[in-house]
Amino acid sequence: MKEPTRSLREAPKDGRIRFFDENGLCLTEFIIGMAIALVVCAASLELFALGHRAVEANTQRIAQQQDLRLGLEVFEQEMRLSAAETILAIREDAVEFLANIHGNWTNTTAAITPGQSVLPVVEGRGWERGKLVKLCKPLVCETHRLLNDGRRNQLILERAVETEFPAGSSVEMHNHVIYYTRAGDSILLMRMVDGGAGVLVADLKAVRFSYWDRKGRRTNSPSQVARVVLEIEPSYSWRSEFRDVALRS
Repeated sequence: MKEPTRSLREAPKDGRIRFFDENGLCLTEFIIGMAIALVVCAASLELFALGHRAVEANTQRIAQQQDLRLGLEVFEQEMRLSAAETILAIREDAVEFLANIHGNWTNTTAAITPGQSVLPVVEGRGWERGKLVKLCKPLVCETHRLLNDGRRNQLILERAVETEFPAGSSVEMHNHVIYYTRAGDSILLMRMVDGGAGVLVADLKAVRFSYWDRKGRRTNSPSQVARVVLEIEPSYSWRSEFRDVALRS
């Protein structure tokens, strides 16, 4: 009967112990194999981490691009509601204007006489105290501020009107809108509406506003502005994004 295999042979006559099995695998070879396996495992983990970071970076870039497009669309829509006479201030890093961004408007139901501060209207609910309103008839407009929250068929002004307005005159709410920049770790494009501010687009390298008159010349006069151009340089791209907005005539 064959003798059972032993994992270690007896020591040779020279007294040295050799660690190997009958298949010829020694301890040194086992250690080297384990080291190679660990190196391969570490390399695989590093490749996985690099791929994960690349996916995260791509996802973040897509989100930034979407935020930028949305911010530019909001700016364009609101800027188009403004006109030269409602531009309050222009700078390279900011533009301030009045616009009816929520589409709030109504009409008077009776004639308004000079010295009158109560406007009878078709619908006054939802018009908040302190909001600016523009009362207009053909060729003539007045801007006022609401003294109280609007009522069902009534708006009360802080001061009396100066001109006579016929029944059916338009009353439009004006929001006070400011687009401006704020610097930090990166440049932010901010949006403020009636005193409430928030970040519109973040992580930018530069934001510039420029103003053009009807003849296509740059202007620094708010009353001459016919077009507003917004240029944005995002931090993730070398290419600038532009919005060229024509104001309401």
